[in-house]
Amino acid sequence: MLGRPTRVLLALTAIAPLSVSLAYVFATRDHNWLMAIWALCGCVLLAIISSWIISSASIKFEQLPIVIKKAKSADKEVVGFFVAYALPLIFKGQADADIGAWLLASLMLVFVLWTTHALQVNPVLGMLGFHFYEVETQEGVTYLLISRRAINNVTSIRKVVQLSEYGILESDIKG
Repeated sequence: MLGRPTRVLLALTAIAPLSVSLAYVFATRDHNWLMAIWALCGCVLLAIISSWIISSASIKFEQLPIVIKKAKSADKEVVGFFVAYALPLIFKGQADADIGAWLLASLMLVFVLWTTHALQVNPVLGMLGFHFYEVETQEGVTYLLISRRAINNVTSIRKVVQLSEYGILESDIKG
């Protein structure tokens, strides 16, 4: 399983596209091109980190057998993230780039992620070709499954690696 700091870091990568909105606001409202470039670099860095965490986990973690009873797509939750990413664009005239407010909001987010078992849909991973499913195992436990493929037959999922208490990744290795 991912350690708590790595799990929190993976969750934080989900906010990477917000940096694109911030870059737009910095560039168009404040004409602060340096901050816009930093925001875009932050987006790219977070995308690289999310890909690295998932790739490393799929290679290094033990493959576990699984029997899934039912699954439903959770990809639709990505839309909610994109609405949130658009808010700085919508409010660019009133939004304030107050670093203190952003820092406080960031600390609150880290606290929530640190103290919960949540592993949520990550739109950055979605853009990298991953799909998300809410799955229920034979034992009745519900997980968030991350997979590189669209799943239309739950019996085809045989092995996973466990990312967190309630997050699993379909194993890329067949067998």
